[in-house]
Amino acid sequence: MPVRVDDGAGVIDELKADRFVLCLGAYSAGFARQLGLSLNIYPAKGYSATLLIRDPMKGFNVSLTVDEYKLVFSRLGDRLRIAGTAELNGFETSINMVRCEAILRRTRELFPGMTDGCQATYWTGLRPSTPSNVPYVGRSKIKNLYLNTGHGPLGWTHSAGSGRAIADIVDGRVPELDFAFCGG
Repeated sequence: MPVRVDDGAGVIDELKADRFVLCLGAYSAGFARQLGLSLNIYPAKGYSATLLIRDPMKGFNVSLTVDEYKLVFSRLGDRLRIAGTAELNGFETSINMVRCEAILRRTRELFPGMTDGCQATYWTGLRPSTPSNVPYVGRSKIKNLYLNTGHGPLGWTHSAGSGRAIADIVDGRVPELDFAFCGG
């Protein structure tokens, strides 16, 4: 199956291969639709804030998840990264400072004195989410097209395992990881 790569101004290349793996994050569903596949993947905009730790003695050295507030805290040397929230706003990726300030406010409440929030840097990105939070990993309905997408907020966390699983599947082996992935 040849695949056309289009830059929006016209076809710029045609790719030919024995097998393809579709792994375009939040953009996977739109690309798959062009091939006649329907993937239930929606963009959920997530945020992170990275802050300097003012008092290391009030910090921690392990990753923490605060389920009540849907926030994850990770220590990165003398910095703290807080990730959380999900905004359903299509493919819009601008930073909403109200959400960023809420992350800072909650961090100060949970860990008083650890950081003052000065010099905070913010990031936002689209999480490719499925309704069940189960990713698409495996062979699609198209003979030589495989899927590795839809990992939601755990994309980075799941990347090594799903990468290993899709490599096994593409190579005709049963993945070591026994998991009921979505098909396409």
